[in-house]
Amino acid sequence: MAISTKPKPKAPSHHKKRQAAHHRKSKQYVQSYWPYLPMLLVVALGITVNSLWANHGVLGDATDYSSTTLLSDTNTQRAQAHEADLTIDPQLTAAAQAKAEDMAARNYWAHDTPDGKAPWAFITAAGYNYELAGENLAYGFADAQAAVNGWMNSPTHRANVLNAGYQQVGFGVVTTPNYQGKGEQTIVVAEYGKPSTSVATIRFTVPPTAASVAGASASNNQQREPATQLVSRLQLLTNGQPTWTTFAVTMIASSALLVFVIRHGLYLRRLLVNGEVFVARHPKVDFVIVTIATIGFVVTRTSGLIR
Repeated sequence: MAISTKPKPKAPSHHKKRQAAHHRKSKQYVQSYWPYLPMLLVVALGITVNSLWANHGVLGDATDYSSTTLLSDTNTQRAQAHEADLTIDPQLTAAAQAKAEDMAARNYWAHDTPDGKAPWAFITAAGYNYELAGENLAYGFADAQAAVNGWMNSPTHRANVLNAGYQQVGFGVVTTPNYQGKGEQTIVVAEYGKPSTSVATIRFTVPPTAASVAGASASNNQQREPATQLVSRLQLLTNGQPTWTTFAVTMIASSALLVFVIRHGLYLRRLLVNGEVFVARHPKVDFVIVTIATIGFVVTRTSGLIR
């Protein structure tokens, strides 16, 4: 008599649940994402500072454009170069104010007016008889000190500020609601001069330095307009370091941003193409990279323009 035994049926495999450690939302799993919040905060802070700075809410009072402050900052620069102080002249002040108002009213950015009127015409119209005269222009700066520092960042404008021949100066300041299509801007005009002691030689300089002799023809008096120069925030913060400094910081910030994009582009590709879990490695490195890129962006923005 044969006896047969029936093996017990095995439980279906799908009844068993296997849970691997890498599926658990452990403390380590959650912490791998923590840097993204501070990185976003750094970027948000950078955008806020940039906006406030651009609207003159940082590093200066937008209303501080007084002739007293402009003169004080100018004479500080001259003292450091061992040059005599300038004094305010009412006629040069009237000429500078007339030039600033004319630029605002006709919305031009040049030493010569749109109809070809030379800069020194404003000085003679104000009744100032000069032996030597010069002009610096600026707009877009946060305050008077920034405007003077902006001129000091250009060799030709710096030469006007420190010119040993000048004895007097006048400043004109006008704020216009929409200058050069860039919204509200403050125009600053500086007219430098040395009173004439005779009717012999009269010279006028605009950056780059040029001279004209009294009685010369109009064609000889026409000076080529110098190019507009952009002054970065970094140049003001570093007290007029060479322009390569701004270029170097720009390259470092751009490289940091590029590294971040490449790193996280690879993470995103693994997520979308390979279905891998999106977990960033070396989060502290990413935080440093984003911080460098953000600071570089903020400090290399244009602080103002000079001519």
